[in-house]
Amino acid sequence: MPFYKYIAVAPGSNPQETIIEADNAGEALNKLRTSGLRPIRFCGETDAGVGVKSFMTRSKVNAFELTDQLAPLLIASIPLERALAIITETCDNESQRQFVTALRQGLHEGKKFSDLVRSYGPVFPGFYANLIEVGEETGCLPEVVEELRSFMAESRELKEFITTSSVYPAVVLTLILIVTILMFTVFVPKFAQIFVDMGREQPPSMVFLLIMSDIMLWSCLIPPLAVLTWWFVKWRYGAARINEWRSGVILKIPVFGKLLIEIENGRFIQTLSILVTNHVDIIRTVRIATKVIQNQVIRDSFNGLERRLKGGEKLSASISDNEYVPPGTAAKIRVGEESGYVGEMLKRVAEHLEESTRRKIKRMLSVFEPAMIIFLAALVLIVVVSIFLAIMEINQVGA
Repeated sequence: MPFYKYIAVAPGSNPQETIIEADNAGEALNKLRTSGLRPIRFCGETDAGVGVKSFMTRSKVNAFELTDQLAPLLIASIPLERALAIITETCDNESQRQFVTALRQGLHEGKKFSDLVRSYGPVFPGFYANLIEVGEETGCLPEVVEELRSFMAESRELKEFITTSSVYPAVVLTLILIVTILMFTVFVPKFAQIFVDMGREQPPSMVFLLIMSDIMLWSCLIPPLAVLTWWFVKWRYGAARINEWRSGVILKIPVFGKLLIEIENGRFIQTLSILVTNHVDIIRTVRIATKVIQNQVIRDSFNGLERRLKGGEKLSASISDNEYVPPGTAAKIRVGEESGYVGEMLKRVAEHLEESTRRKIKRMLSVFEPAMIIFLAALVLIVVVSIFLAIMEINQVGA
């Protein structure tokens, strides 16, 4: 979601720079006026929120750590400002302490917590501010923050699982690439030089290896050419068009595309669960949850969902014909609608999708490792056999 920069003034205060996150400039202006600020000048669209000026600063501020500390304090009925003060006292990271202090200062100035979160857009996930705003409006801020903590913890755990599970395959793949490059760019040319020094014609097996060596050398140009092509296409067609194209290509990749669909649906349904559990109306729930989806193609497939819900359809019926919703999901949600436990059923569906994702990642990695080893063994075998045939031809000529 884009950010819009304004110079705005609150009653009795000086003008200040304000960043508003919204779908368009009109919605940003409405949010600005709703928060009690009067716009003086529109400064255009920006990519970053107020308060975090660089990637290094952003990396030092941990949104999950703040949420993890804030949730139990709010559940214990401690006021938000006091909870932030307690967190400030226990912060070991100076950047984190300054960040929390800035949030407290904003509360003292009469700003809403959701607006403060929104002004630090790059630090928090895209859906964070919207959920905090829902909690403020419904009086369920402690419950919403607790749900956010659980959601972020699960997302973090999944990312760490993927990272740790990918370390060994990444090492194996790197070694295979190094061995392959050395074999075809160093060892094969030096062996072929023997025939040149002997004044003999290269045997067919060595010709084949030399062709492979040339291909390997030329392939080194692929990464820089790919980068240049990417920048040109991005400049020619724009980031939005490229993002849509990339999203579609990723979904067509065998195995990985289906895995990504499950991950995106897990986020979407988990967000639905949080909002429905906190009694947010279904139209707003869907509007917020759809923004959680990062893949452009999958997000666009839900564009008509809000309209169908306004037309009287239930959630289960509205998503039943969506090709990116996993089979059985709509039926499970229908059971929740009929029993009156939609939030609980959505949570169970999200947990099931996460478990399924973990199993598929494990299965994919367990197949990937031996496949790479077999590939390396086959490559070495081809080289050894080709060199052996060349040596045999030398001996035949010598005899």
